[in-house]
Amino acid sequence: MSVQIDPIKEPKTRGRRRRRQLAMALATLLPLAALTMQIGPTAASGAVPTGGPTASGQPGTASDAVTQAFIHNVGAQTIDNQDALSVFRTWMIGQPGFANSGYVGSIDDLAHKATTIMWYGPRTPLLSAIIKEGERRGMAVAVQQRQYSLQQIEAATDAIWQQAAAGAWAGFKISAIAAVGATEDGITVNGTYTTAAPAQRAPQVQSMVTAVMGVPVHVVPGVSADTSLGRDNDSAPFNAGGYMISPSTGHTCSSGFGISINGTSHTTTARHCTENNYQNRAASNKYGTGVINSTGGGGRVLSATGSTWAFDGPYNSNNFWKTVIGYQDLAVNNYVCTGGGNSGEHCNIKVTNLMVSFNDGFGSFSTIEGVQQSSGAIANIQGDSGGPVISLASTSSGQVRAAGMIQGFLGSGMTGSACGPVYDAGSNKCSTNVLFSSMRTIVNSISGASLLTG
Repeated sequence: MSVQIDPIKEPKTRGRRRRRQLAMALATLLPLAALTMQIGPTAASGAVPTGGPTASGQPGTASDAVTQAFIHNVGAQTIDNQDALSVFRTWMIGQPGFANSGYVGSIDDLAHKATTIMWYGPRTPLLSAIIKEGERRGMAVAVQQRQYSLQQIEAATDAIWQQAAAGAWAGFKISAIAAVGATEDGITVNGTYTTAAPAQRAPQVQSMVTAVMGVPVHVVPGVSADTSLGRDNDSAPFNAGGYMISPSTGHTCSSGFGISINGTSHTTTARHCTENNYQNRAASNKYGTGVINSTGGGGRVLSATGSTWAFDGPYNSNNFWKTVIGYQDLAVNNYVCTGGGNSGEHCNIKVTNLMVSFNDGFGSFSTIEGVQQSSGAIANIQGDSGGPVISLASTSSGQVRAAGMIQGFLGSGMTGSACGPVYDAGSNKCSTNVLFSSMRTIVNSISGASLLTG
């Protein structure tokens, strides 16, 4: 298997009118009692967004074909159970001492509304409280003992990147480092051989095994990585999943979730989306310049305002969007949907690993791995970078939770017709695999920042 992380660029062709126009059109076309859209003030600033999709949109519904197919495939109970387990994890994260506890991650059994806590060290009062709270919520909570703490794994992963930078991994180019899956209790270093002769490769590359800071490491060759460099006619405040293009370079990416920094609204994207003149495809609205990069999660804040909405549905439709109501805190076996601007919405993507570290060209950081479960479907394409990764809060509410930001993919990727319908196929690579960073991590690493919710 080859691991490739390609920048997902996002084309923009979804027409969006200002919210004022939307309200006028809706008032003409629909009786007030039929309106299901939540048009509340943002959580951070109290300001009502003025931009938005066109009047033909279906706000606050789950009526787009991609979402409906996903709900039909996995079942409504699975989606409801996942959301309940996510809310439970959010409670866990908020408990005193959680950050420095023995918690490594979770593995969910969505069919039975159950979860397994990956735990390092002895049982503590916090772990007992977690189990008790889960049972109170009607969830079966099991514990899987792990040999290495999350802190040990993170330190060993950082050390491997430092070793590689110092030349200690001769003959091998590291592409991604995987650490927290359902079965592995150690680290897997993925990469590709360089042109160096086999005899000149580092000892761990020749033997395929080593240990770093006491953590066992398995080496897997033949795996490359690349970044994934929106809908195309959005206007400020920008929705997550818009297609951004630089008129000077042709570089394309996608807009991410809206955030507030000290009361000022911003849109976001991936930090490897480096241009300062991104605009929609119609060249009528600009995403602004870079304000700051997050210190965690590989995010970039742009000067243009962001909204509380995320696009969903096909790449060439502006008819569907949903309201962001909070974070999604993921576990192994959870399902997510990606929404990059170049390829649109893809659901039925299962989380397989909670910690995959890779370097986007600006340094290494942790991502989450998801794999498409539907035959013939993809998870993302180049041009989708920066776009949203969401989970459904329910099957009918039209509300979603912010899981993460698209960064890239593992594998050599596919091109052309194998990628399905997209704005900009060209030579862009697509994949059934996606790497995305946690939106909670991105926001929490920016001083004064909060997620915009509706």
